Amino acid sequence: MNIKIEHRWIMYYEILKQKWNGKTPSQIAEYLVMDTRTVKKYLSMSEKEYEASLESQSRRTKKLASYEDFVKGRLELCPEASSAQVHDWLKENYPLFPKASIRTVYDFVLFVRQKHNLVKVFTSRQYQQVEELPYGAQAQVDFGEYNMSDVDGHRKKVYFLALVLSRSRFKMVCFLDHPFTAQSAIEAHEVAFTFIGGYPRELVYDQDKVLLANENKGDVVLTEAFRAYCQSRPFKVRFCRKSDPQSKGKIENVIKYIKYNFLRGRMYYGVFILNDQAVDWLSRTANAKEHSTTHKIPVLEWMIEKDYLIPLQPALFNTSPQRVYAVSRDNVIHYKGSTYSVPIGTYQGAKTEVRLEQRGDILIITDTNGQEIIQHPISYIKGTQVRHKTHYRDHSLSVSKLIDQVASRFTDQGKAHTYLDKVHLQFPRYARDQMQIIEQAAKKYPRPDMDLALEYCLENHLEKATDFEPVLLALREQQQNSAETILKDEPRLQNPKYKIQPHTSSISEYKQILD
Repeated sequence: MNIKIEHRWIMYYEILKQKWNGKTPSQIAEYLVMDTRTVKKYLSMSEKEYEASLESQSRRTKKLASYEDFVKGRLELCPEASSAQVHDWLKENYPLFPKASIRTVYDFVLFVRQKHNLVKVFTSRQYQQVEELPYGAQAQVDFGEYNMSDVDGHRKKVYFLALVLSRSRFKMVCFLDHPFTAQSAIEAHEVAFTFIGGYPRELVYDQDKVLLANENKGDVVLTEAFRAYCQSRPFKVRFCRKSDPQSKGKIENVIKYIKYNFLRGRMYYGVFILNDQAVDWLSRTANAKEHSTTHKIPVLEWMIEKDYLIPLQPALFNTSPQRVYAVSRDNVIHYKGSTYSVPIGTYQGAKTEVRLEQRGDILIITDTNGQEIIQHPISYIKGTQVRHKTHYRDHSLSVSKLIDQVASRFTDQGKAHTYLDKVHLQFPRYARDQMQIIEQAAKKYPRPDMDLALEYCLENHLEKATDFEPVLLALREQQQNSAETILKDEPRLQNPKYKIQPHTSSISEYKQILD
C-alpha cells in the first residue's frame, strides 16, 4: 500500500478511536490538527466510502501544488501562521499567483501541515462586537509594538500607530523604529488622515501615556502638544477605559491583524522599507479582502465613506515621513539593503546625517540644509554597492597640475618633477593616490627632510610613493646617530623604535643601501 494512503487510513482509524473514547469532533480536530468539518465528514463515512474518497483524491492534482515548497518553508519558519497570512505571502512573492479562493488556500495549507507534520500553535482572543455606526462618524486609533528579526538574526522592536474607519473598516498603519512621542504621534495622525482622505467626526483611543498626561476616574488630561493639535482639527476625541474591547474592539482586531498577518514571519530591513511593504499590504490584502464581519470589501466601502469625511485642512507637517539617514564611517548610506556612496569627508562623526528622496529610479541625497550632494541610480538588487568614483579621489586638479602642486613642496622643483614623473609613469592608473601620499608626508615633515628623501629615492630608483616616507624616517634616524655608532652598536638596531616599517617594503632594504 502507498505510504501516504496508509497514513490516511491511520488518521481515519484514529478519528474513529477518538470518537469511541467519547471526544467531540472539535476536540478531535484540535488533537489531530484538523478542521472540525473534515472530522465530521470522515465520521459520517463508512470504510468503503472513505476508500472511494482516497482513490478520487489520488487521481486529482492540487491547484497550488507548485507552491508546496514555498508554503512548507514559510510554515517551518513561522508555524503559527494562519492560512490567510500564507495567502498574502503567496500574493506578495508571486505577482502571477493564480486566483484562488480562501477555501482553496486554506485546504492547501492544511494539506501541507498534515503532510509535513507542521503543527499550528493556536492562539485566541475574543472581542465583543461594537454597534455599526454611520459613514464618517468614527475612527479608532491605537498603538502597537512587535519584535521582528533582522537579516543578521538580531531582534528588532518596531512601533506602530494604526487607524481604522469604524464603518468601512478601511485601515492605515505607520511604523517607527523607536517609541512614539506626542510629536511623532501627531505626525503619524497627519499621514493617516492624508491616507484616508479626510477626518472622521470622532476618534476613539485607549488611555496611552503618549497622548495623556493624566487620568482620574474618566477625567483625562491631554499632553500639551496633543491638546493643541486636537484644537486645530475638526474632530472630537474620546478615551476608553483600559482593557475595554467593547468600546474599541475594531482597532484591537486590527492591531492583532497587523501583528499576525503582516509582521509575523517578516524580515526587518529598515523602517522605511517596512512602511513601503505596509502600504503594499494594505492595498493588496488588509483593505482588499472581504471583511469577516461585514462581508464587504473595505476599500469599496471607503469609496463611499470618504465622501462623508470632513475635508482635509492645510497640513501642519510634511505628510511624507522624513527620510533622514546616518552616514557610516566609510562614507556610505545604507538604503533598502544596498549602500550608496557620498563624497569622502562627508562623515564628520557619529551624528552625521543626510536626507534621501527617491524620484522614480533615482535616489537624491542632500545635506540637512537641503543642498544636493549626489544622485544615484536605484539598485533593486539587495547588497549592491553603488559608488561614484569622484567620491574617493580629488579630481579638482588634473594630474599634471597635481604634480606641480606636490613639486612645490621641495626646494629643487626640477628634481622633484623628475621623481614625480617617474612615479606617474610607473603607476599611471594610481597617479593621484601616489601624489597624495607624498603630499601628506610634506604636511608632516620639514622641507630639508623632504629634500634629503627626494635625493635618496632618485639615486636608488625608489619610484613608489609608499617608499618615500619610510626612507625619510630612516634618514632622520641616520642624522641623529652617526654611521659609525650604528655599525658598532648592532644590538641597538634590535630596538623596536629603529624598526621602521614602510607600507610595502622592509626598512632593512634601506639600511642595507645606507650601509
